[in-house]
Amino acid sequence: MSRAVYRVWVPGWLGLLLLALLNGTLRATVLGPRLGEETARRVATIVLLAALTGYVRGLQRRHPIPDAGHAWIIGLSWVVMTVGFEFGFGRLVAGLTWSELRADYDVSAGRIWVLVPLWTAAAPEVMRRLTSSRT
Repeated sequence: MSRAVYRVWVPGWLGLLLLALLNGTLRATVLGPRLGEETARRVATIVLLAALTGYVRGLQRRHPIPDAGHAWIIGLSWVVMTVGFEFGFGRLVAGLTWSELRADYDVSAGRIWVLVPLWTAAAPEVMRRLTSSRT
């Protein structure tokens, strides 16, 4: 059973990646020009959190995770892939510095992006519990 779960959920990260890329495009092309960069970043973070919630909920309904252990492994795997992609792409493709990449995680500067990896880690377990409590 566990291998079957991972065969769906680990590649399911690509859906998260697509949502994040679409969200970044929305922020850069629509929200940023209308709201200013800092407000656009906050709004885009909230939009992405909502999109991730819907995506994970849909996956959980179609391919239920059997227990908390599997859910946490999936969530943490997704965080590793997300942060790896973000920093790897940022450094190698976008040419950003380490301090530029870390800036999105600076809560003291009003950045709330750190909520995305935190929710990415927790969402599979939260959605597993919510859907299992309804059945």
